Amino acid sequence: MEIARVFSFLTYPAKNRDNVPEVSGTEIPVRDEKLCRMLNDIYCQADRECNIPIMFVTDGQQNNPVRTEIMRIVSTRRIDAAKALANRLQNATGGQSGMGLFFVCLGTPNAEKIVIARFPADEGIVAEKAEDQLTVQFVEQVFLKSALAYKAVMYKGGDDGDDFWSGHAVDRQVNHGAKSVADYWIVDFLQSDYRSTSQQGTKRLAVALRTAIANAPNANVRHEIAMAAQLARNLNRRQVMTIAEFCDDLHLSEESKRTVVAAVSPPRTLQSRFRFDIGEFTRHISYRSIELDNGAMLSAEIARFEECFDEAVSEVDPELITYSTSGRIVDERLRKVK
Repeated sequence: MEIARVFSFLTYPAKNRDNVPEVSGTEIPVRDEKLCRMLNDIYCQADRECNIPIMFVTDGQQNNPVRTEIMRIVSTRRIDAAKALANRLQNATGGQSGMGLFFVCLGTPNAEKIVIARFPADEGIVAEKAEDQLTVQFVEQVFLKSALAYKAVMYKGGDDGDDFWSGHAVDRQVNHGAKSVADYWIVDFLQSDYRSTSQQGTKRLAVALRTAIANAPNANVRHEIAMAAQLARNLNRRQVMTIAEFCDDLHLSEESKRTVVAAVSPPRTLQSRFRFDIGEFTRHISYRSIELDNGAMLSAEIARFEECFDEAVSEVDPELITYSTSGRIVDERLRKVK
């Protein structure tokens, strides 16, 4: 089996409620029995089954308390660390969601993979539980009645992940036509939001940069944004960011940043985080062009623009720039428009 440690907790709906029972938990011995086999299947298949990308929301200082708790569970592998997360789930759960059986599944210490899952708990069975105690037998009794209806999230660290900043979720309890994952599970409990895929986010960035250049209020802003697009290929390929953070990382002026931010469509995706994909970026921004007031146009691959053209700024007039290049003619074209 890939799972090595399993912690289970019975959680109650405690949101906006008083006198809610304490979370009670136990460690499930990993044995070749039905309960562990089913949990192991969920753990092993999470890479495929959990197909909704999510990401922790930061507090502005690159911190998130739930991510901190997840990392503590992975590093300590202790039930008290897992119980803190179970308490957080209980406090985020409203009456409509009811009681639940919460599992925290870990692999070997070097796996750096954690899967957490919540199953609905049958109230009739729960009534039989001795106060403040949770036994393996009770967990099996509850779990096997709802083994196909669950919510789960997988996080990875190490070389296969991104230091637990992002994860993937699935919700086997939502009705057809409902949201893909219950909001209380993603937003309230995990303090996360849906994440754009690297391709979606990178395409949105590239389109925003092109639109921003077209709508730029002056030449300085156009030049800044064009240079940012050219320097983008030097970004860390593992970096996860928002479009606003891209502007900050490339040191755009406030005016240029406002121009880019205003070009993001739809605006609600402005805070969506994504991993920069240079291949996708190049598909949407391949060439850089400059038009001079004498009617000349210069164009080259964005990565090689500065190699193709030498630039000399006039000492008399800083806005007067001379470009020079040399090469063999390989093609000529006549165009109807620019």
